[in-house]
Amino acid sequence: MPAPAATTATSNTGFITGRIRRPVQAERPHLTRCTKLLCSAFLGVLFVVGVTIFVVYLAVRPHRPRFHVTALSAAGLQQSGGVTLSGQLSIRNPNHDVAFLFDRLYLSVVYRDAEVVRDADLTGGPLYQTPKTTTPVPFQGLTVGGADAGQAMARDAAAASGGGTVAMTVKVRSRIKARLAFWGNRHWHPLHVSCDVAVGPDGQLLPEYQQKRCSIDFF
Repeated sequence: MPAPAATTATSNTGFITGRIRRPVQAERPHLTRCTKLLCSAFLGVLFVVGVTIFVVYLAVRPHRPRFHVTALSAAGLQQSGGVTLSGQLSIRNPNHDVAFLFDRLYLSVVYRDAEVVRDADLTGGPLYQTPKTTTPVPFQGLTVGGADAGQAMARDAAAASGGGTVAMTVKVRSRIKARLAFWGNRHWHPLHVSCDVAVGPDGQLLPEYQQKRCSIDFF
């Protein structure tokens, strides 16, 4: 009985030895060098492209447009009747190389959490703005909806406790594209602008609101 066990051990040892001593295939140095050169070239190109894109982004990084309400008047406050709003928006493009394309601009006015002017068309069509320019957008004859709103505005203007001010929020909605030379964004982005304003007893925009920048949201 011990003899077969020895034979089996010898056989297993020989099998293991045969596996260990099996010759390894010879490497191909020229293929290894080609692979390394191709990988190095690809990584080098990828690095150069990444650095170029990063530098271009830093150079032409677009800044948001700036909106201000530079003028606003509320006619009819002293008559306690209908109120008509007129004024002017200012749109500033602060970029050196990026132009803006706006779709139609629509203006709404919110007073005491109620929309008293809704979606007044300011431009009648798209508006293109070149770099480093300021574009005035006037509006006039916007009737405040509802006699109750007009009367409430008149009471606010006459109230001494509140300083005789009428606070409102001017809102502008549109869509916007950014353009850089021959390259342009093909997709429109929603644009929502909100401007807190107030007029005095004379119905004119108070000075502290003339240079107050409006907030902008893209969603």
